[in-house]
Amino acid sequence: MPVPLLHDAVHAVILGYFGAGALLSALVMGGFSAVLSFWAGSRENAVMVQVGRRAFYAAAAMIAIAGGVLEWALLGHDFSLAYVTEHTDLSTPTALVAAGFYGGQEGSLLYWALVLGVLGSVSLVASASLGLKMAGYAAGLMAAILSFFLVVLVLVASPFDLLSITPPDGLGLNPVLRDGGMLIHPPVVLAGFASFAIPFCFASAALLAGRPDSAWIAHTRRFALIAWSLQTTGLVLGMWWAYHVLGWGGYWGWDPVENVALMPWLATTAYLHSSMVQETRGRLRAWNFGLVILAFLLVVFGTFIVRSGVVPSVHTFAISAIGPWFLGLLFVCIVFSVVLLATRSSVLGGHTQPVAPVSREGAFVLQNLLLIGVVAVVFWGTILPLVSGMFGQQRVVGASYFERAAGPLLVVILALMAAGPLLPWRRAARLPSWRALIWPGVTALITLAALLVAGVSSIPALLTLPLVAGVAATCLTQYARLSQGWKNLPTSLKRRRRRYGAYLAHLGLAVLVTGIGASHFWQQEKDVTLAPGQQVTVAGYTLTYAGSEQRQLSDHTELVALMLFGDATLEPARATYAGLGGQSLTHVAINTTPVADVYVVLAGVGADGSASFSVFVNPLVSWIWAGGAIIIFGVLLGNLGERAPAVEAVRRRVPASVPG
Repeated sequence: MPVPLLHDAVHAVILGYFGAGALLSALVMGGFSAVLSFWAGSRENAVMVQVGRRAFYAAAAMIAIAGGVLEWALLGHDFSLAYVTEHTDLSTPTALVAAGFYGGQEGSLLYWALVLGVLGSVSLVASASLGLKMAGYAAGLMAAILSFFLVVLVLVASPFDLLSITPPDGLGLNPVLRDGGMLIHPPVVLAGFASFAIPFCFASAALLAGRPDSAWIAHTRRFALIAWSLQTTGLVLGMWWAYHVLGWGGYWGWDPVENVALMPWLATTAYLHSSMVQETRGRLRAWNFGLVILAFLLVVFGTFIVRSGVVPSVHTFAISAIGPWFLGLLFVCIVFSVVLLATRSSVLGGHTQPVAPVSREGAFVLQNLLLIGVVAVVFWGTILPLVSGMFGQQRVVGASYFERAAGPLLVVILALMAAGPLLPWRRAARLPSWRALIWPGVTALITLAALLVAGVSSIPALLTLPLVAGVAATCLTQYARLSQGWKNLPTSLKRRRRRYGAYLAHLGLAVLVTGIGASHFWQQEKDVTLAPGQQVTVAGYTLTYAGSEQRQLSDHTELVALMLFGDATLEPARATYAGLGGQSLTHVAINTTPVADVYVVLAGVGADGSASFSVFVNPLVSWIWAGGAIIIFGVLLGNLGERAPAVEAVRRRVPASVPG
């Protein structure tokens, strides 16, 4: 073997063993942290709690080293690693090569472990005020979850497996993933999934320590918001990516993987609202623990669905040996959670008096019930193919099932969003409390009248859009009340930033739902075949087909159709990747305005130069993306830089450092 080739081979072997060794070291430190932290927490040993916590930090550091090794191998086109060969090639753009880190089964698991290690370390650094038991148990649980991922990475799905023969090139990234969306959607949604483990660990630690008070909420609320915000961003980015890439004119198809990403978001939405009741009124303890635990269980369930491939989806990985491991994790987490809640049920009791139905607490309780109802609807629609397949006849439900079953629940939630924030705590018995509902009520009625005058006859539209207008009116009237005392405006905003950040997030959701409703109720579509020079008109928008041309790019060829639309030229195309076995996909052309999107899909070009198109006009789709941005901005406005509220004093605290 020539000396340069021998040097490269030795370098590749060293790189692979170095990465695998880093993961093995992380597993040792993670397991040590789990065992020691549980023991130290039970004994309330301050020194050992700190040592267990530092072992977790060491595990996170080793995972970061392993991640750096994998990224180095990807960017260096080290095809001696099977993972690099399977997910990249020499023609892949550098940014997408780097994104290959989380583009496959093994790399995405490593990315998940990295996010959990980093965010978990941050949460543990800030846990000193929670008491020795809770801090130790939280570190132990987090280390146990991290160790599970490391066991899978070391024993079942290592990204550092070496090939016996190094190929000259890799297999390349799936054509659907060769898009800018690959750089933003997968890392955000995976980070969101990983983040849900942190509130779960602290909630479970609070129960194990017999501390059901609000201390764990005050500590983990920010991390729950991080998880929720990441998942919100991931869901909206996923909708945007599907809309721009898949070429079917929509953005949400109730696919199983979309559903399993939505369910923990719904559960955490309920928790973030009901946690305010415990912080303010000392109520809904059992709800809060149950919702945090449910969100994490849904994450584990979703991971099993995605990783096992047992439910058909365009998003899932192929059936692999990883599936049974996550099924086992799900079983262990369910048993642990049920036993923990059952054994600690005696300490979860709060006020003996029932919540007044017409009050802000009552609105939160009803909201929780409705959101859990939506979770149940989505869960059943997701697992039905799996359950029915076990009995010999697989059944799959479509979008109509989800819309009919979940739609009425979501409509009531919108009504609660309009009225709930205006209700007082305890009981709405005073006339001024009811007067506060005038503005959203009048706004909803005016919107309903305007829709009827415009000839709208769709019952879902006549229910949804007036309620959305009521939600917006509630938020805007609250901001109007704030502006009346403009002299004290900065002080009021600073003092009530969480409240007004929440109103802004509600307003963003109203904008988002408006976009979803308009594009769903009033989308128009036409399939046409045009010769050069012919026109098509859809919903008042006229496009002219000017011909087609072939373009050769670095890694694929494109058949591009030229569609004249006013002063613009839309270029829908079909891309073919010869190096990937001739795989082809659609490149959609979209003209976006605040009013509507003109969405053009090229189906094919005939020998005579004619071309077949699917043309959609989707009203207000841009409002969906704007609404998502407003939601995230509202969360940041209300919580960035916020000081954690004071929590109940504890007798013993974990020292910031161990005495020498």
